[in-house]
Amino acid sequence: MFNAFSKVTTGIDKTGELNKILEGLAKKQVYVGIPEGSERPEEPGQPIDNAQLLYIHSNGIRQKAMRDEMNPKVESGEMSYSKAYQMWLQTHGSPLWRSPPRPVIEPAIEHNKEAIAKQLKKVSEVALDGGDPEVELHKAGMMGQNFARGWFTDPNNGWPPNSPITEERKGSDKPLIDKGELRKAITYVVKG
Repeated sequence: MFNAFSKVTTGIDKTGELNKILEGLAKKQVYVGIPEGSERPEEPGQPIDNAQLLYIHSNGIRQKAMRDEMNPKVESGEMSYSKAYQMWLQTHGSPLWRSPPRPVIEPAIEHNKEAIAKQLKKVSEVALDGGDPEVELHKAGMMGQNFARGWFTDPNNGWPPNSPITEERKGSDKPLIDKGELRKAITYVVKG
């Protein structure tokens, strides 16, 4: 009688080796954003950096007392917002500056999650084949970085156009496209 299924065994138990590979992968993380400390060393009295700004935009705006202290300094030119803080304002908007929310990182990653998932699948395949997944992790990070940077001009971002006042000042109705410094500050880091 013909049996369509047959059992193949090697006599070698690789369960421990597979667990070790999977545990190693579980410790790896790819972050996309503006890393803290990437712009300058922290010194007392300095304006916040881009990473701090992005954190603030992701986790909440300053209390009124802090805004009252900070805004005159910004308006007088004594202090400037860092790229990370600008990113936060773009993500959540600012009634004070009449700026609607224009989120970048999370929607860019969400919009491109299938492509990123395919790359992360390659990471696990390389690791399970006994290779070093680091190169593939960096490719995944670069994809996230490029998707986030590309979101500034992607019509799928759904951002409202600049106000007529901003358009007149900048000469463009394209939001967040001026010098490109905030966009260029977005990068990736592989940790673990």
